Amino acid sequence: MSVTLDAAGPIAALAVDPPADGYDRALTEGLTAAAAELTARHPEVRVVVVGTAGAGFGRGWSPAAIEDDAMLRDILGPIGAGFDALAGVPQPTVAAIRGAAHSAGLELALACDIRVAADDATFAMPETGAGLVPRGGGTQRLPRAVGRAQALRLLLTGEEIDAAEALRIGLVSEVVADGDLDAAASAVAEAIASRGPLATRFAKEAIMRGVEAPLAEALRLELELTVLLQTTADRAEGVNAFVERRDPEFTGE
Repeated sequence: MSVTLDAAGPIAALAVDPPADGYDRALTEGLTAAAAELTARHPEVRVVVVGTAGAGFGRGWSPAAIEDDAMLRDILGPIGAGFDALAGVPQPTVAAIRGAAHSAGLELALACDIRVAADDATFAMPETGAGLVPRGGGTQRLPRAVGRAQALRLLLTGEEIDAAEALRIGLVSEVVADGDLDAAASAVAEAIASRGPLATRFAKEAIMRGVEAPLAEALRLELELTVLLQTTADRAEGVNAFVERRDPEFTGE
């Protein structure tokens, strides 16, 4: 299968295995299905690590996907809907990026909340060289990740950058040796999983919904989520643990 989900504990693993000729509709539909399962069936999952079963995140779309997208869009929805579904899961997501993350591969990485890269990873959005524009959210998520100037640089020139440059412009938050990548991504996931699961979900929601809203509206959202969190057992446990000088035991309730 192109997408496999292991949600056996608080840290889920989502593995993507792009076909040899590139991302296709079956893969993005697999992402949609995995996102729906994480949202509806796994409240115990506190964070998701997104990686690849093969050598890298992939170099782009398959020719068939590009040819079929216009015909199938009205019937099956946009081919990039799987990335939207992944970006919309309530749990925080951590991408462990190795190899090439180009075109659709970069769009998969951009759909994740935190990105950790191996030092041999490369990043590019080359669509304009083929007379195309990105179709999986690249024109929107890339500027939100690195700012308009850097996004325009990558989108308009198709330049390939290495992991060090990706770190410099804020595309990734950490670069490690390839052999340390899985451990580094797991360390980030474990840090998130150790915290209040409702709090981390609400924090993600506040950022995702508030970042493009007017400040006053975003502040109201933050207040609403804070009030809602006050009614939960996890909030009470956090206060009690602080008073009793012990580590909290969160349940997600």
